Amino acid sequence: MKPQKTKHCFNKISFITILLLSAGLFTLIGCSGGAGKKGIHRKSGVEWHTFRGNSPDATGAAEETLKPPLGELWTFKANDEIRSSPVLAQGILVFGSNDYNVYGVNPETGKQLWMFKTSDVEIASPLILGNKVYVGSFDRNLYELDLKTGGLLRKFETGFRNTANKTAAEVGCVINSAPASDGKNIYFGCNDKNIYALGLDTFKPTWVFQTKDWVEAGPLVVGGRVYCGSDDGNLYAIDADSGVQVWSFQTGNSVYSTPALNDGVLYFSSWDGSVYAVNSTDGTLVWKTKIDEQASASPAIAGDRLIVGGMFNGDLAALDLKSGNVLWRMPTQGGFDAGAVISGDIAYVGSLDDYFYAIDINTGKPVWKILLKGTIRDSSAIADGALYVGTHRGTMFAFGPVK
Repeated sequence: MKPQKTKHCFNKISFITILLLSAGLFTLIGCSGGAGKKGIHRKSGVEWHTFRGNSPDATGAAEETLKPPLGELWTFKANDEIRSSPVLAQGILVFGSNDYNVYGVNPETGKQLWMFKTSDVEIASPLILGNKVYVGSFDRNLYELDLKTGGLLRKFETGFRNTANKTAAEVGCVINSAPASDGKNIYFGCNDKNIYALGLDTFKPTWVFQTKDWVEAGPLVVGGRVYCGSDDGNLYAIDADSGVQVWSFQTGNSVYSTPALNDGVLYFSSWDGSVYAVNSTDGTLVWKTKIDEQASASPAIAGDRLIVGGMFNGDLAALDLKSGNVLWRMPTQGGFDAGAVISGDIAYVGSLDDYFYAIDINTGKPVWKILLKGTIRDSSAIADGALYVGTHRGTMFAFGPVK
């Protein structure tokens, strides 16, 4: 029997037409509330110094309320993917890119102020302390830069020497980890399996703590302890002064997320697909809730609930802080590598489905979303009256309220 070419072609054309119409419909829906509207930049003076905001407990909570819908203020184009979450202080927005550069950008105009060239990919999120920027690179260095100029002040090389003409990734000295500080040391993880404490005065190791696998998670430093996950599946509690292990908690797979602390309990996700609540004093389990097949995002705390996304099914979930019970789920067409940022009663978060969402934390319903045409793997920053977020296509967006 001969194939019915006419019918086949008609079906194919119809299918493509439906897809195009659907794509147009989803684009319109995605931009609802802010489509074609410019944002307003009402400066607040609030800064954003670290990966999870200014909270010492890494809760992902903003200090100011930014209400949707939002409109675009400006865009900045790097030459490769932006996975580094931005930070902002003293009128300078800082972030890294896979084009090997760390950028300093004017947060009002999006114009480049300075650029620092490293020798490899920049995924790690920076830390701003005073007039200095601290950021790690795939070239196995942690850099200290001048915030105003981007000039190199000091650098520290991790791992062992590359004597076989291999890349840093091949010898396992890549730095993905967002650094943290207690004012005495800079703490960060590295793919040489170590967690480092560098003295701010000497920029040399105060101590080095060895795990059993790569350390890609950013640490939480609070109350004289360093809490940090490892690809060996453990969350470690380490004495910040001595580098001695206080306790460890074993999950079923790699821990990529930075833990959030609330009322003596640490909350974090694991690549085993579960979210864990662990007593910060002794590392005992409070509760465990399976949310997906894999999970890497850092949780955010919003009142009495924890907001966190899964990587495989693509749901954003709200869990009860006390019990771990799921309060709501919001499905998407992609997963969540980025942690949500909380502003008022809104959770802002980007997904691998290329959409950036504003979610009502009480209902789990999107109140605004926009298609950014590039997967979003970095957590956003909310500072000085605007929201900043980067994409896979190398674009840094700035958004402000439209009214």
